[in-house]
Amino acid sequence: MKSTGVVKVAGLYSQETIEEIRRRIDIVDLVSEYVSLRKQGNSYVGRCPFHDDRNPSFHVTPENGLFYCFGCGAGGDVFSFVMRIAHLDFPQAVERLAQRAGVDLVREGMSSSQRGKLDRLNRLREINREAALFYYRCLRAAPGEPSRRYLAGRRITRESQRKFALGYAPKNNALLSHLIRLGVTREEMLAAGLVIRRDDGSFVDRFRDRVMFPITDLRGRVVGFGGRLINPGEPKYLNSPETEIFHKKSLLYGLHLALPAIRQSQVAVLVEGYLDVIALHQAGIENAVASLGTAFTPEHARLLKRFAREIIILFDNDEAGRKATERAIEIFSEQELAVKVASLAGAKDPDEFLQKAGPEALKEVLAQALPVVLYHLHRLKATMPLDTPGSTSALLKELFPDLARLKSQVERQEYIRILAQELNLPEEVIWDDFRRNQGEQRRKYAYLRDKTSQIRNNTSETGNVNSFRTPYVIAQENMLRLLLQDPSLVTRVAREVGPEMFQEARYRELFLLVEELVAAGAG
Repeated sequence: MKSTGVVKVAGLYSQETIEEIRRRIDIVDLVSEYVSLRKQGNSYVGRCPFHDDRNPSFHVTPENGLFYCFGCGAGGDVFSFVMRIAHLDFPQAVERLAQRAGVDLVREGMSSSQRGKLDRLNRLREINREAALFYYRCLRAAPGEPSRRYLAGRRITRESQRKFALGYAPKNNALLSHLIRLGVTREEMLAAGLVIRRDDGSFVDRFRDRVMFPITDLRGRVVGFGGRLINPGEPKYLNSPETEIFHKKSLLYGLHLALPAIRQSQVAVLVEGYLDVIALHQAGIENAVASLGTAFTPEHARLLKRFAREIIILFDNDEAGRKATERAIEIFSEQELAVKVASLAGAKDPDEFLQKAGPEALKEVLAQALPVVLYHLHRLKATMPLDTPGSTSALLKELFPDLARLKSQVERQEYIRILAQELNLPEEVIWDDFRRNQGEQRRKYAYLRDKTSQIRNNTSETGNVNSFRTPYVIAQENMLRLLLQDPSLVTRVAREVGPEMFQEARYRELFLLVEELVAAGAG
């Protein structure tokens, strides 16, 4: 048999602790929770859970505590099995099995201050988990009846409500009173983002009379909430504030639940809202995730890149959705992720499309999602008249940046072949225009590329280098400079214009970082 394949994290848990957990866990009992096993000699045999195993080839040997599949080669010990079956890393698998085995974990190499911080973060997660349980029970109780009607109207089943742990926040300070009875202090509730401190020093629940959507991290731990009003009022959606455990720019709704499907397919479907995610999962499209009611960020893209090779964008069928699609395309392109765009016909969002056409129709929409070049081609053909001189050339000029971003010359050749067919042009003509366009772009920025030190110092032998940058780029730089000088303006800018005003990716990232730092300082 092969080695266990477990990679130990140095300095995290002692080898004695690992061995004690391994000794206490019966591998047959553990695997039997996922695989139907039958005894065969000194081992147990079943169908492998890691591939389509029609002839049982999965063997578990209790004598040495190992498993092995002769079909796909998967093998290892109890830690390897849990890591594979539950999509966990090694420390997460250790923690899960330690809890099962009744072994207390003490991390090695941690100072008292580090342990104190870890304990504080775990305490905040426990408080948020207790809040999620409280909201869940309230949804099932009498005061939650209007919220249950609302969810039923959105065709969210009872099973989906349970899967996503949906809840209801009562109108009064019920959560505050509940947590006090459990020994949680008001300061802890404030640190967890569950209450607001008024000017007079009193505390009130942050979420009141809202359908509640618990937000989890990659390990499924509740770190915050989104709440939706079902009665008239503003804001319609309210998120937890930035806390030590809740950072909305690096969290995606539903990702913990979507990870198995994303890892299996290597594809993630990106939608706009909580209810879209739930509706897609309910329809069997379980690789759907959403940002938390905020603009999609490079942090989100980097997070998805860890698990998926391809992203399908499925945003709302309106002008705001199309603008958000363009921003997401730009961000994903910077991360060198394959991107496709799915278009909805006859519905404003995925939830409405599902209600009108059903799950199979939506799966077909996703299967027909277009790569960015073809998506832009179809959009341009629908909006630009091609019967006037120069119109086809103008259309191609809009597509050349997409072609230039492609890393593969073979892929670029294939798209130019398609463009030639779609526009009834010889391929050579498109190639000539593309090369000429790229040459113009290189010449346009040659001065800036060759004068990096002068740009950095904002000096030049012939004058200020601002003269070589567009006014809009200069305006973005000036805005950032102003925000750094007066951080109190950040919240207003974020509220009134948002990060999308910074079309330069590096400036947008800097603005998001400044906004996060200001939010952290305010908390």
